[in-house]
Amino acid sequence: MKSFSKILVFTASALAGSFALAAGSPWLPAPQGGNVAVSYVDQSATEFFRQESKVPTPGGGNELAQQTFWVTGTYGIADAVALDFQLGRAESSYAVGPGLPPSKADISDMTDINIGLTWRVADEIVNPSLPTIALRAGLIRAGNYETGLINSIGDGGDGFELSAMAGRFLGDRFAVSGEIGYRNRDSDTHDIPSNWFYRFRAGWFVSNQVSLSLNYDIEDATEGLQIGVPPFSPARFPDLEEDIHLLGPAINFVVSDQISITGSWARVIDGRNTAVSDVYGVSLNYSFF
Repeated sequence: MKSFSKILVFTASALAGSFALAAGSPWLPAPQGGNVAVSYVDQSATEFFRQESKVPTPGGGNELAQQTFWVTGTYGIADAVALDFQLGRAESSYAVGPGLPPSKADISDMTDINIGLTWRVADEIVNPSLPTIALRAGLIRAGNYETGLINSIGDGGDGFELSAMAGRFLGDRFAVSGEIGYRNRDSDTHDIPSNWFYRFRAGWFVSNQVSLSLNYDIEDATEGLQIGVPPFSPARFPDLEEDIHLLGPAINFVVSDQISITGSWARVIDGRNTAVSDVYGVSLNYSFF
């Protein structure tokens, strides 16, 4: 029988979602404990939302693809405080030709770096009348990739994000969690819209070795340009009002007391000015106590 601190670490892995995320879980590791994950995420699309209308990508449905290797981790620095980080390297590809948006056939560069602190303000074990509640503050450092391309790795902005998270075990086999947050980024060359984000997780522990989760992520920009509406131009992709609704399942296998493997799939089911991507991920998670 795992100790409760181990169960919380594996819960965070099981509910991690389709993207590799440095944060998003109210359950924190014990002091001097934590986890590190190495993940591979593949996303591709042949359609995109032009404003809110789904159409083929330019060039008659040319594939827009990106593969990313992520390294993420969480470390308990005190009883109710944890440090987290996320960094990676991505390769992006898209067709190049007359009449197509600005792009490079292949791009390979570092992603944005995200570092944050999470403070647990309520613990369902100490006070069963409340869910576990945590607050997080994070800093974002833009990667050194080129922006203004349809297949740019990111928007190229430095900034911060703030969020509140809550989660609860429902008996021995089920757990749910949610997060609401705000992100703001600045750039010398682009007017990147701020955005709200929401993450919802529902997990079922099938056994001590296997757990399933359903993950729903929303990115909601507060403003921005619209594709096809002046003054938009392809070089101003980071300035778009980009909204994303991503939904999909994940499965987590516990290999040993310290190692687990997570596989996931998700699809963009709704959005604005964004690619209709299928997202596949696999993650190797190492936990220490």
